[in-house]
Amino acid sequence: MKNKLLLIAACFLTIFSACQKDPELTRAVKFTVDINVKSDENLNILSEGTVVNITNKTNGSTYQAIVASNGQANFESITPGNYTINATLVVTGQKYTELAGYYVEDDVNFTISSDNVEIFEDKSITLELKSGKTGDWVFKQIYYVGSNTSTGAVQRDVFVEIYNNSNQVLYADSLYFGQVIGKNNTTAADYTLPNFQYDWTKTVGITVESGKDANEDYIYAHTLFRIPSDGTGKKYPVQPGESFIIAATAVDHTNTYESNTSVPISVTNPALTVNLNQAEFEVNLIEFLRPTDGSAYTPFRTDVDNINVPNMVVLHVSSGNDLVLNALGRDAIFIADTKGTNFVMETVKEFATPDKKEITATTAMYKQIPTSVIIDAVEFQHPVASSRVPKRLPNVLDAGRTFVPGGQYSSQSLVRKTLKTVNGRRILKDTNNSENDFGYLEKANPSKSASSFID
Repeated sequence: MKNKLLLIAACFLTIFSACQKDPELTRAVKFTVDINVKSDENLNILSEGTVVNITNKTNGSTYQAIVASNGQANFESITPGNYTINATLVVTGQKYTELAGYYVEDDVNFTISSDNVEIFEDKSITLELKSGKTGDWVFKQIYYVGSNTSTGAVQRDVFVEIYNNSNQVLYADSLYFGQVIGKNNTTAADYTLPNFQYDWTKTVGITVESGKDANEDYIYAHTLFRIPSDGTGKKYPVQPGESFIIAATAVDHTNTYESNTSVPISVTNPALTVNLNQAEFEVNLIEFLRPTDGSAYTPFRTDVDNINVPNMVVLHVSSGNDLVLNALGRDAIFIADTKGTNFVMETVKEFATPDKKEITATTAMYKQIPTSVIIDAVEFQHPVASSRVPKRLPNVLDAGRTFVPGGQYSSQSLVRKTLKTVNGRRILKDTNNSENDFGYLEKANPSKSASSFID
């Protein structure tokens, strides 16, 4: 009996010990970030005042520290884990003017993002801030999550809104819009970067311009669309402070409409979705996907063509039957403009993802687009930290990522914040860090009215 009691006690201690947390994962650690600033003009910009945010990818805990005069941000006590780091320094236009010797009206933002930084003991790292690309065209609103799958429109009602953030008339003719491919898991392989994202230098047959890096100086598009034009380049003027909408399907999703199979499509709760029949452009893939050999073809039944709304020119779609923005937030989108350059988007090279060791006729291919022609890009992420995937955009395009808190099918949309209003015209915030630049609406709003903005 005594031996049995000893055995039971030993088992209890074993189970109890197994349930205890690893002390190395519960003790607080110290983390220090040294920040340097690099400007195109090699100006002497101090990093003091840089805001550094870190997020534990396992439990979602966030911490913030400000860089002191010694160039360091100190986190005295954080939980060990894998972290995402975002840092932003805002240099006022006045200060930048003093340093550069020429007039700069608006603030200049220097940013950096680093993903999957392991901090399991006291640690110090060094990061270099760089000024990101900003442009006259910006994404104002991005509705990527769709609405309820049983009472709403699922993903039929998604759209993006592109805004003229300048003080002059711009023309939307021949602008490009698309989505960026990326690896959606955190598994390491011989074709991945330290943050587990694809390492495009390992791609079969990859080529880049002299002095360029396959990962930092390019993105790889799995969809690519172009706004049509009549050849004048001035068919679609957009006034300062105004915008246009690209819809997946430009119909009134709050009402019943006829599908491609003549079976009506409707929602049971119109309040969850939006009316897109006034969108300026729509994506329609029916003709793009139609076989050229006369074989049978059944279009995606919800991808109807509103004859009153111009279709985007479809240049590339690696898979899918419609414009589908990833409702989980595992996506990135971009605007590209080749006006005034010698770059011809229609002739860009295509490559497979680096995990493909052999290229066949059925291998999915992706357009290699240089960052130099991209004027705005936004990356989304899952609202739950533990469900996030590796960052896919280079920091020069977007140093952060953003999301709507309600997640997929919540009807919420991302909206770029208003920086200031000048003579009634809203100038939207563009720090090159989507984490800072965007907020959200509880319900997507394609009206373009005051209610579609946030401060």
